[in-house]
Amino acid sequence: MRVVPLEAFRDRIPFAVAVAAVERGFRALALGEATLPDPLVAELRDRAAEIHVKGAYLKGARHVVLKVATGFYHNRERGIPSGDGLFLLLNAETGVPELLLEEHGYLTDLRTAAAVALTLKYLAPREATQALLVGAGAVARLSGRAIVAERPVERLTIWSRSPERSAALARELASMVETRVAAALEPEVRAHRLIVTATASTTPLIRASWVAKGTHVTSCGTGSPEKVELEPELLAKADKLIADRVFQTERYGNLHHAVAAGVLKPDQVYGELGDLAAGRLAGRERESEITVADLTGVGVQDAAIAQVVVEVLDR
Repeated sequence: MRVVPLEAFRDRIPFAVAVAAVERGFRALALGEATLPDPLVAELRDRAAEIHVKGAYLKGARHVVLKVATGFYHNRERGIPSGDGLFLLLNAETGVPELLLEEHGYLTDLRTAAAVALTLKYLAPREATQALLVGAGAVARLSGRAIVAERPVERLTIWSRSPERSAALARELASMVETRVAAALEPEVRAHRLIVTATASTTPLIRASWVAKGTHVTSCGTGSPEKVELEPELLAKADKLIADRVFQTERYGNLHHAVAAGVLKPDQVYGELGDLAAGRLAGRERESEITVADLTGVGVQDAAIAQVVVEVLDR
Protein backbone atom coordinates (compact mmCIF):
# COMPACT_ATOMS: atom_id res chain seq x y z
CA MET A 1 0.00 0.00 0.00
CA ARG A 2 1.29 3.41 -0.96
CA VAL A 3 1.20 6.16 1.65
CA VAL A 4 0.82 9.62 0.09
CA PRO A 5 1.58 12.78 2.09
CA LEU A 6 -0.59 15.87 1.79
CA GLU A 7 2.24 17.79 0.10
CA ALA A 8 1.97 15.50 -2.92
CA PHE A 9 -1.47 16.79 -3.91
CA ARG A 10 -2.44 19.82 -1.79
CA ASP A 11 -1.67 22.54 -4.35
CA ARG A 12 -2.52 20.48 -7.43
CA ILE A 13 -6.34 20.41 -7.32
CA PRO A 14 -8.01 23.43 -8.98
CA PHE A 15 -11.15 24.42 -7.13
CA ALA A 16 -13.27 24.19 -10.27
CA VAL A 17 -12.11 20.59 -10.71
CA ALA A 18 -13.10 19.80 -7.13
CA VAL A 19 -16.56 21.33 -7.64
CA ALA A 20 -17.13 19.37 -10.85
CA ALA A 21 -16.08 16.14 -9.16
CA VAL A 22 -18.36 16.66 -6.16
CA GLU A 23 -21.23 17.52 -8.50
CA ARG A 24 -20.68 14.19 -10.28
CA GLY A 25 -20.71 12.45 -6.92
CA PHE A 26 -24.04 13.98 -5.92
CA ARG A 27 -25.47 13.22 -9.35
CA ALA A 28 -24.42 9.58 -8.95
CA LEU A 29 -26.16 9.48 -5.57
CA ALA A 30 -29.40 10.83 -7.06
CA LEU A 31 -29.28 8.37 -9.97
CA GLY A 32 -28.65 5.31 -7.79
CA GLU A 33 -25.07 4.94 -9.01
CA ALA A 34 -23.43 5.20 -5.61
CA THR A 35 -23.07 2.70 -2.79
CA LEU A 36 -22.33 4.13 0.63
CA PRO A 37 -22.61 3.10 4.26
CA ASP A 38 -24.33 5.08 6.95
CA PRO A 39 -21.89 7.55 8.51
CA LEU A 40 -20.30 6.56 11.80
CA VAL A 41 -20.07 9.42 14.32
CA ALA A 42 -18.35 8.89 17.65
CA GLU A 43 -18.62 11.76 20.12
CA LEU A 44 -16.06 11.95 22.92
CA ARG A 45 -17.81 14.50 25.08
CA ASP A 46 -15.29 14.35 27.91
CA ARG A 47 -12.60 15.37 25.42
CA ALA A 48 -14.68 17.84 23.36
CA ALA A 49 -13.94 15.67 20.35
CA GLU A 50 -15.61 13.75 17.56
CA ILE A 51 -14.63 11.11 15.02
CA HIS A 52 -16.40 10.61 11.70
CA VAL A 53 -16.12 7.67 9.32
CA LYS A 54 -17.64 8.09 5.85
CA GLY A 55 -17.06 6.80 2.35
CA ALA A 56 -18.59 5.49 -0.85
CA TYR A 57 -18.14 3.59 -4.05
CA LEU A 58 -19.16 5.40 -7.24
CA LYS A 59 -20.19 3.16 -10.13
CA GLY A 60 -17.24 2.49 -12.43
CA ALA A 61 -14.62 3.97 -10.08
CA ARG A 62 -11.22 2.37 -9.51
CA HIS A 63 -11.49 2.56 -5.75
CA VAL A 64 -13.81 2.19 -2.81
CA VAL A 65 -13.08 5.15 -0.55
CA LEU A 66 -13.19 5.26 3.24
CA LYS A 67 -12.43 8.42 5.18
CA VAL A 68 -11.71 9.02 8.87
CA ALA A 69 -12.00 12.63 10.03
CA THR A 70 -11.43 13.91 13.54
CA GLY A 71 -12.25 17.09 15.39
CA PHE A 72 -10.50 17.63 18.72
CA TYR A 73 -11.43 21.17 19.65
CA HIS A 74 -9.01 21.63 22.55
CA ASN A 75 -6.18 21.22 20.06
CA ARG A 76 -6.24 24.95 19.37
CA GLU A 77 -5.09 25.48 22.95
CA ARG A 78 -2.29 23.02 22.26
CA GLY A 79 -1.17 24.93 19.19
CA ILE A 80 -2.17 22.22 16.70
CA PRO A 81 -5.09 22.03 14.22
CA SER A 82 -8.41 20.85 15.61
CA GLY A 83 -9.15 18.78 12.51
CA ASP A 84 -7.26 15.85 11.04
CA GLY A 85 -7.95 12.86 8.86
CA LEU A 86 -6.94 10.28 6.29
CA PHE A 87 -8.44 8.52 3.27
CA LEU A 88 -8.08 4.78 2.60
CA LEU A 89 -8.57 3.72 -1.01
CA LEU A 90 -9.36 0.06 -1.69
CA ASN A 91 -9.05 -1.54 -5.12
CA ALA A 92 -12.65 -1.83 -6.35
CA GLU A 93 -11.93 -5.17 -8.03
CA THR A 94 -10.08 -6.95 -5.22
CA GLY A 95 -10.66 -4.94 -2.04
CA VAL A 96 -6.90 -4.70 -1.54
CA PRO A 97 -5.79 -1.43 0.14
CA GLU A 98 -3.83 0.54 -2.46
CA LEU A 99 -3.50 4.12 -1.21
CA LEU A 100 -3.51 5.90 2.11
CA LEU A 101 -3.89 9.66 1.70
CA GLU A 102 -2.54 11.66 4.63
CA GLU A 103 -4.85 14.59 4.01
CA HIS A 104 -4.97 16.03 7.56
CA GLY A 105 -8.49 17.36 7.01
CA TYR A 106 -7.67 19.28 3.82
CA LEU A 107 -9.70 17.09 1.46
CA THR A 108 -12.66 17.11 3.83
CA ASP A 109 -12.57 20.91 3.91
CA LEU A 110 -12.13 21.08 0.13
CA ARG A 111 -15.03 18.80 -0.68
CA THR A 112 -17.20 20.68 1.82
CA ALA A 113 -16.38 23.98 0.14
CA ALA A 114 -17.12 22.39 -3.24
CA ALA A 115 -20.59 21.42 -1.99
CA VAL A 116 -21.08 24.99 -0.75
CA ALA A 117 -20.25 26.22 -4.26
CA LEU A 118 -22.84 23.83 -5.72
CA THR A 119 -25.57 25.16 -3.45
CA LEU A 120 -24.73 28.68 -4.58
CA LYS A 121 -24.75 27.61 -8.22
CA TYR A 122 -28.34 26.37 -7.95
CA LEU A 123 -29.85 28.48 -5.19
CA ALA A 124 -28.09 31.81 -4.63
CA PRO A 125 -29.79 34.93 -6.02
CA ARG A 126 -28.06 36.08 -9.19
CA GLU A 127 -28.41 39.74 -8.26
CA ALA A 128 -26.52 39.41 -4.95
CA THR A 129 -23.37 41.54 -5.08
CA GLN A 130 -22.32 41.06 -1.46
CA ALA A 131 -21.98 37.96 0.69
CA LEU A 132 -21.79 37.21 4.40
CA LEU A 133 -19.51 34.46 5.70
CA VAL A 134 -20.16 33.28 9.27
CA GLY A 135 -17.11 31.57 10.71
CA ALA A 136 -13.35 31.96 10.42
CA GLY A 137 -11.90 28.45 10.68
CA ALA A 138 -10.49 26.09 8.07
CA VAL A 139 -13.86 25.28 6.46
CA ALA A 140 -14.82 28.96 6.44
CA ARG A 141 -11.54 29.82 4.73
CA LEU A 142 -12.28 27.52 1.79
CA SER A 143 -15.97 28.45 1.85
CA GLY A 144 -14.98 32.08 1.36
CA ARG A 145 -13.06 31.04 -1.71
CA ALA A 146 -16.06 29.02 -2.87
CA ILE A 147 -18.30 32.08 -2.63
CA VAL A 148 -15.93 34.17 -4.72
CA ALA A 149 -15.42 31.39 -7.27
CA GLU A 150 -19.12 30.66 -7.77
CA ARG A 151 -20.54 34.14 -7.25
CA PRO A 152 -18.09 36.96 -8.11
CA VAL A 153 -19.39 39.26 -5.40
CA GLU A 154 -18.03 42.76 -4.91
CA ARG A 155 -17.60 42.46 -1.15
CA LEU A 156 -17.36 39.67 1.43
CA THR A 157 -18.24 40.38 5.06
CA ILE A 158 -16.92 38.02 7.75
CA TRP A 159 -18.32 37.49 11.22
CA SER A 160 -17.20 35.01 13.86
CA ARG A 161 -17.06 34.83 17.61
CA SER A 162 -13.36 35.64 17.38
CA PRO A 163 -12.74 39.11 15.90
CA GLU A 164 -9.03 38.28 15.68
CA ARG A 165 -9.63 35.20 13.56
CA SER A 166 -12.15 37.09 11.42
CA ALA A 167 -9.59 39.82 10.79
CA ALA A 168 -6.91 37.27 9.88
CA LEU A 169 -9.21 35.56 7.39
CA ALA A 170 -10.26 38.92 5.93
CA ARG A 171 -6.62 39.77 5.29
CA GLU A 172 -6.07 36.40 3.65
CA LEU A 173 -9.04 36.75 1.30
CA ALA A 174 -8.45 40.44 0.53
CA SER A 175 -6.42 39.58 -2.56
CA MET A 176 -9.52 37.92 -4.05
CA VAL A 177 -12.31 40.27 -3.01
CA GLU A 178 -12.93 43.35 -0.91
CA THR A 179 -13.39 42.14 2.66
CA ARG A 180 -14.63 43.60 5.93
CA VAL A 181 -15.15 42.28 9.45
CA ALA A 182 -18.57 42.65 11.06
CA ALA A 183 -18.95 43.66 14.69
CA ALA A 184 -22.47 42.20 15.10
CA LEU A 185 -24.25 39.39 13.29
CA GLU A 186 -27.92 40.38 13.24
CA PRO A 187 -27.64 43.57 11.13
CA GLU A 188 -25.42 41.76 8.63
CA VAL A 189 -27.89 38.90 8.20
CA ARG A 190 -30.68 41.42 7.65
CA ALA A 191 -28.61 43.26 5.04
CA HIS A 192 -27.33 40.29 3.02
CA ARG A 193 -29.05 38.01 0.53
CA LEU A 194 -26.22 35.47 0.25
CA ILE A 195 -25.06 33.87 3.50
CA VAL A 196 -22.79 30.91 4.25
CA THR A 197 -22.27 29.56 7.77
CA ALA A 198 -19.24 27.37 8.53
CA THR A 199 -18.86 27.02 12.28
CA ALA A 200 -18.89 24.37 15.01
CA SER A 201 -21.70 26.14 16.88
CA THR A 202 -23.97 24.22 19.25
CA THR A 203 -26.48 27.06 19.51
CA PRO A 204 -28.41 28.68 16.64
CA LEU A 205 -26.59 31.65 15.16
CA ILE A 206 -29.07 32.90 12.56
CA ARG A 207 -32.64 33.65 13.56
CA ALA A 208 -35.58 33.25 11.21
CA SER A 209 -36.81 36.77 11.88
CA TRP A 210 -33.52 38.22 10.62
CA VAL A 211 -33.78 36.62 7.17
CA ALA A 212 -35.55 38.63 4.47
CA LYS A 213 -37.27 37.44 1.32
CA GLY A 214 -34.91 36.68 -1.52
CA THR A 215 -32.16 35.37 0.78
CA HIS A 216 -30.16 32.18 0.38
CA VAL A 217 -28.41 30.53 3.35
CA THR A 218 -26.02 27.58 3.17
CA SER A 219 -25.06 25.91 6.45
CA CYS A 220 -22.12 23.50 6.32
CA GLY A 221 -21.05 23.24 9.95
CA THR A 222 -23.47 20.68 11.42
CA GLY A 223 -21.88 17.27 11.03
CA SER A 224 -22.88 15.86 14.43
CA PRO A 225 -26.14 15.88 16.42
CA GLU A 226 -25.24 18.58 18.94
CA LYS A 227 -24.26 21.14 16.30
CA VAL A 228 -26.71 23.72 14.97
CA GLU A 229 -26.23 26.97 13.06
CA LEU A 230 -29.76 27.93 12.01
CA GLU A 231 -32.79 28.51 14.19
CA PRO A 232 -35.29 25.70 13.48
CA GLU A 233 -37.95 28.22 12.45
CA LEU A 234 -35.71 29.38 9.60
CA LEU A 235 -35.92 25.95 7.98
CA ALA A 236 -39.70 26.06 8.30
CA LYS A 237 -39.73 29.58 6.83
CA ALA A 238 -37.76 28.59 3.73
CA ASP A 239 -39.58 28.28 0.43
CA LYS A 240 -37.05 25.61 -0.57
CA LEU A 241 -35.02 23.55 1.87
CA ILE A 242 -32.30 21.43 0.28
CA ALA A 243 -30.36 18.74 2.15
CA ASP A 244 -27.19 17.11 0.94
CA ARG A 245 -28.81 13.87 2.14
CA VAL A 246 -32.10 13.94 4.04
CA PHE A 247 -31.24 10.73 5.90
CA GLN A 248 -28.19 12.44 7.38
CA THR A 249 -29.57 15.91 8.03
CA GLU A 250 -32.48 14.30 9.85
CA ARG A 251 -29.91 12.79 12.23
CA TYR A 252 -27.13 15.38 12.32
CA GLY A 253 -28.04 18.62 10.60
CA ASN A 254 -30.11 21.69 11.27
CA LEU A 255 -33.04 19.56 10.11
CA HIS A 256 -32.45 17.31 13.12
CA HIS A 257 -33.10 20.24 15.44
CA ALA A 258 -36.06 21.51 13.42
CA VAL A 259 -37.75 18.09 13.59
CA ALA A 260 -37.02 17.85 17.31
CA ALA A 261 -38.56 21.30 17.81
CA GLY A 262 -41.70 20.17 15.99
CA VAL A 263 -41.59 22.93 13.37
CA LEU A 264 -40.81 20.73 10.36
CA LYS A 265 -41.13 17.15 9.13
CA PRO A 266 -38.50 15.45 6.91
CA ASP A 267 -41.01 15.04 4.08
CA GLN A 268 -41.24 18.83 3.87
CA VAL A 269 -37.67 19.05 2.58
CA TYR A 270 -37.80 20.22 -1.04
CA GLY A 271 -35.12 17.79 -2.17
CA GLU A 272 -31.48 16.80 -2.08
CA LEU A 273 -28.46 18.45 -3.66
CA GLY A 274 -28.17 15.48 -6.01
CA ASP A 275 -31.68 16.21 -7.33
CA LEU A 276 -30.46 19.64 -8.42
CA ALA A 277 -27.25 18.23 -9.91
CA ALA A 278 -29.20 15.60 -11.84
CA GLY A 279 -31.75 18.13 -13.13
CA ARG A 280 -34.62 16.45 -11.31
CA LEU A 281 -35.59 19.58 -9.42
CA ALA A 282 -35.31 23.27 -10.19
CA GLY A 283 -33.14 25.48 -8.04
CA ARG A 284 -34.04 29.11 -7.39
CA GLU A 285 -37.00 30.10 -9.54
CA ARG A 286 -38.18 33.40 -8.05
CA GLU A 287 -36.31 36.44 -6.80
CA SER A 288 -38.38 36.48 -3.60
CA GLU A 289 -37.69 32.88 -2.56
CA ILE A 290 -35.96 32.10 0.71
CA THR A 291 -33.74 29.09 0.10
CA VAL A 292 -31.74 27.11 2.66
CA ALA A 293 -29.15 24.37 2.10
CA ASP A 294 -28.36 22.05 5.02
CA LEU A 295 -25.02 20.26 4.50
CA THR A 296 -23.65 17.53 6.75
CA GLY A 297 -21.06 16.00 4.41
CA VAL A 298 -21.82 12.88 2.36
CA GLY A 299 -19.53 9.97 1.52
CA VAL A 300 -19.97 10.53 -2.22
CA GLN A 301 -18.08 13.81 -1.78
CA ASP A 302 -15.15 11.94 -0.27
CA ALA A 303 -15.17 9.34 -3.02
CA ALA A 304 -15.35 12.02 -5.69
CA ILE A 305 -12.50 14.15 -4.32
CA ALA A 306 -10.37 11.02 -3.83
CA GLN A 307 -10.80 10.24 -7.53
CA VAL A 308 -9.39 13.66 -8.35
CA VAL A 309 -6.35 12.98 -6.15
CA VAL A 310 -5.72 9.68 -7.92
CA GLU A 311 -5.86 11.47 -11.28
CA VAL A 312 -3.38 14.07 -10.00
CA LEU A 313 -1.00 11.37 -8.77
CA ASP A 314 -1.20 9.52 -12.09
CA ARG A 315 0.07 12.53 -14.07
